[in-house]
Amino acid sequence: MDFSAVSRILEDYRGRGYYPSAVCQIFDEARTLYHRAFGDVTPDTWFDLASVSKIICTTLLLSAMDEGRLSPEDRVLELLPPERPGPVTRKRLERVTVFQLMTHTSGIVPWYPFYADGRAFYTVLEHVLSSTPVEPGMAYSDLNFMLLGLIFIQVTGLSLREGLEHYIKGPLGISDLSYGPVDPGLCAPSCYGNQIEQRMCAERGISFQGWRPNGVPVRGSCNDGNAYYYWRGASGHAGVFATSAALVRLCQFYMTTQKPVFLRAMAENVCGRGLGFDKSAVFPDGCGHSGFTGTSLWLSREHHIGAVILTNKYFRSQGEPPGTSNEFRRDVHYALLGRTPPASV
Repeated sequence: MDFSAVSRILEDYRGRGYYPSAVCQIFDEARTLYHRAFGDVTPDTWFDLASVSKIICTTLLLSAMDEGRLSPEDRVLELLPPERPGPVTRKRLERVTVFQLMTHTSGIVPWYPFYADGRAFYTVLEHVLSSTPVEPGMAYSDLNFMLLGLIFIQVTGLSLREGLEHYIKGPLGISDLSYGPVDPGLCAPSCYGNQIEQRMCAERGISFQGWRPNGVPVRGSCNDGNAYYYWRGASGHAGVFATSAALVRLCQFYMTTQKPVFLRAMAENVCGRGLGFDKSAVFPDGCGHSGFTGTSLWLSREHHIGAVILTNKYFRSQGEPPGTSNEFRRDVHYALLGRTPPASV
């Protein structure tokens, strides 16, 4: 296979200002087929994965399911400490299942800055669910995975950091994968401060006084405000750092496993979501996930190929990227299949 087209695509998007730096690694079930860095990074640079962390949380949950500790059909309230959720939370989650959290069909609002409130999680969640309507259909929500991270902790007795070691890093032989903070010298910078979240809070009339300085590069601590300010670097929705090689090893596990719950996670398709995975057309004939910072993974068991693309699209002193990250993801993925992406992707 000729991978020169992949290099041209990534160089082109970088030239147009979509990101200052990137690493792309392409693989099959057992081998790396292509591995190249662009810009001021190396193939071994660590990146802030942002919401690709949800696939880490997904893997932890699926591992616990494989052990019989829970199932996708379990009611969420049965897996949380019974005395913690408030009355509105209990009412809103009364019929919500783990499946609905993992497919983002729980009806929970997509985002809220828990750090701006600062109270205990279930107290803030009670306020959020009391003041927001049920979201119809699929509403991609960080709060779903905050809850899933807490469910993992409750059913296993392990923290997310401990679970990462026990269920992923040890069994798969991965070393370069960790919840933050991590050594800044290993990492690509992800942003300057939290300018976008500052704007999101301002638009909602929410005040927060603890912002990182806007002019200082963020490197080695997570971009996501809730993960950084509220969860101290480890949450179900964000907080993980890794190299492309670490994610490739994880994807290769998914490409070769025959464990039923992992196969189900990749096969389910509810409103374009698997169990934790994105099943949209950006990830053709397979599944994947993306992250706000410009990261993504994609794997196709059908075509025996996958790609990890890591960028730091928000590391810019002013302005925002000229387009969405799905544009370069789409072009790389379809190029690897020898197909032209549909215009609607």
